[in-house]
Amino acid sequence: MVSSTLVPQYLPLGEQVLIIQFEPVISTLVNRRVHAWADKIKEANILGVKQWMPAFSSLSVCYDPVRISYSQLLNALQQIQLSDADLANSKGRTVHIPVVYGDSYGPDLDYVAAENNISANEVVQIHSSSAYLIYMLGFIASFPYCGDLDSRLALPRRTSPRVKVEKGSIGIANRQTCIYPITSPGGWHLIGRTPMDTFDPYKTPPSCFAAGDSIKFEAITSAEAEGWNEHKQREWNEQWNL
Repeated sequence: MVSSTLVPQYLPLGEQVLIIQFEPVISTLVNRRVHAWADKIKEANILGVKQWMPAFSSLSVCYDPVRISYSQLLNALQQIQLSDADLANSKGRTVHIPVVYGDSYGPDLDYVAAENNISANEVVQIHSSSAYLIYMLGFIASFPYCGDLDSRLALPRRTSPRVKVEKGSIGIANRQTCIYPITSPGGWHLIGRTPMDTFDPYKTPPSCFAAGDSIKFEAITSAEAEGWNEHKQREWNEQWNL
């Protein structure tokens, strides 16, 4: 079994949400525990539990107080135990995302390179060489907070956020990287953009990835991105994401 020092705290949030709080740090190990706990809740099929939402180091459990009381839910959750095998089995899929780096697609690429004393090509090579854990989805739509970014690329967020960031933009800030699923304001440094639709509110599920999955960025040319459509996206998924 996992160490007893890893037992979470249980906290009420209003009358319909219970928070399971793990160590308050951004850590892949802690986040794996969050998702392993979510898997266990799904398996338990607790009467009255409607949904659960993982964050960096906590899990929000939404429930119907008419069907289950807070104390009953707390008791059911406290019966859940995690093993090392549960943590190993909690890993999700790896979703490959095509990216055009630099130029108008990534207007901050040269700045990121200069600030870190490396070349733009090195930024691309480093950023696309690793798979990044999706810690959580939030902010807007299915905005993925991914880590851990190589320290050679780490920069604080922009001091002046942009009013408009194009849909599909790939950003970095501190030790994290992200995808803007829709056009919105944003303060991350933009190094590329994907032509792939990662969010569609009319589909089930609406996002092509989930918290607990990993994202691997694959560099493509601007010519490959031009004319991107459902057919191209289907071909990409058949090649990379089955």
